Amino acid sequence: MCSRFYLDVESSEKLKSILEEAGRRQLALTGENTVVRGEAFPSQVVAALALSKSGQTAAFPMEWGFHRKDGKGLIINTRSETAASSPLFRDSMQERRCLIPASWYYEWESRDLQQSLFETSEELSPSVQIEEERLSPTRRFRHIKKIKHAIRPRGQEVIFLAAIYRYEPDRRLPVCSILTRDAAPDIAFIHPRMPVIFSEDNAMKWLDRKLDPTEQLAQCRMDMIYQAVKEQSHD
Repeated sequence: MCSRFYLDVESSEKLKSILEEAGRRQLALTGENTVVRGEAFPSQVVAALALSKSGQTAAFPMEWGFHRKDGKGLIINTRSETAASSPLFRDSMQERRCLIPASWYYEWESRDLQQSLFETSEELSPSVQIEEERLSPTRRFRHIKKIKHAIRPRGQEVIFLAAIYRYEPDRRLPVCSILTRDAAPDIAFIHPRMPVIFSEDNAMKWLDRKLDPTEQLAQCRMDMIYQAVKEQSHD
């Protein structure tokens, strides 16, 4: 899946230019510029590449997440395997495809650490060892550790996440959802799903409404590299 990504504007003039263009459009539409830089979270305004009314590729501000009909939560990810046939996403797949530029995305590995409730060593007295065996010879507890990884395709400075968008009533900006697929083998241990990521050459084809989106999905990058990152403390 993809619930966070990062935009490192200090190391990429291309990314900086895209965000500035999206920011100018938001300012003209809403009177403010809240296009996110750095770590992006669902519901925030992100920069997206899409076709303008004249058919030119341009940067637009979009809120990350389709709103559910029941008002409970956001649809931030859409399964690429079923999006084209789903009544909820079919029109967007055909008519409103977009790209979310980023530097990398984040995913959390759930590592199951099992630890014994008792420390056992030769230093324990016989009475302590007997008490341990009597009370709970096999009692253990589970500790799930979340490890944050930064992931991107090898050798790609700016990545392009495949996404779709739509317009919703009472919202001044369009909303978008990032497409996902089965994870590449090298990162499947982190999470079984990953966002659909295009190279720069194939990214622009994703926006072409004349091309079959299902065929374009097969052109995504699968050679991923990853690095564990330390969460910042907010104490």
